[in-house]
Amino acid sequence: MFKFLFPFALIVVFSLAGKAQILDSTRIKTPKTDTLVFVTQQDVNDYVLLRKVADTVGNLENYVRIIKNAKEFLALSKTSYERALQFAEQNEKLQNIYKTSITAFDVNEYLLIRKIVGDTTGKTDDYRKIIKSAKIMMGQGQYMSPLYKEIDYETALKNAEENLRLRSMVDKVLVIKSERKMYLQKKGKTIKSYSISLGPQPLGQKEYEGDGKTPEGIYRIDYQKWNSPSFHSFHISYPNETDLIRAKKKGLTPGTNIMIHGTSKGIKKKKDWTNGCIALNNIDMMEFRKLVFLETTVEIRK
Repeated sequence: MFKFLFPFALIVVFSLAGKAQILDSTRIKTPKTDTLVFVTQQDVNDYVLLRKVADTVGNLENYVRIIKNAKEFLALSKTSYERALQFAEQNEKLQNIYKTSITAFDVNEYLLIRKIVGDTTGKTDDYRKIIKSAKIMMGQGQYMSPLYKEIDYETALKNAEENLRLRSMVDKVLVIKSERKMYLQKKGKTIKSYSISLGPQPLGQKEYEGDGKTPEGIYRIDYQKWNSPSFHSFHISYPNETDLIRAKKKGLTPGTNIMIHGTSKGIKKKKDWTNGCIALNNIDMMEFRKLVFLETTVEIRK
């Protein structure tokens, strides 16, 4: 008898606030899409039944996040809701890896695997970074195939060690607009330089959305896009506070979406062809993305 009562009890628990209650929402706005997405109590009830969840205690927030991500994915791609849910669930598992703390046990295990002996004073933070990076790589291989290959822990550790070495090579990206040059620097010393292309109005500070100018100031790389139409893209944190104040005083919209990116398809007939971004050729971008990481400072001068 009790086995028949469980699904009914589950639905009652999740329906207390009303099936139509909106639990979360998000707006998806792209050049082709402008959609307001809602997550309701009924969505959660349906998800719990679909996944045949036995214990829902404390998991409502996770379910809402998964459903919202699935609906976002569904609005941006041609796929089924089930496939969108699978993608969102995989992303949730990967995000949990990002949030997981590295313990003393993890560090000791790393030292044993890599056969590290002797004085390790002052190196614990680096070990933790390596271990976290390795776990993320493994999670990407497990949850984001075929974009990433599945790898074992020891291989992931070796790759993470190499990433840490590369990460320590560059602490600043310096762009000199008048020279059409980018310099990768470490403690003020240039280790690499690249030729760049800018927007159609390269001179002067960017002031508003659509002016075709590349901003000038101090920024940082805050995210990257792997599926960019221009090979690969790194977003810089424009507008900063100074940019916002300047635009507000003039009653202008400062704009956004300024990237360092590769070359999109097609032959470039002009020296400066971007929409205000900073463009490298694709060969240079392949090297850039191996040396420059999130949170790296980007200084753009006139």
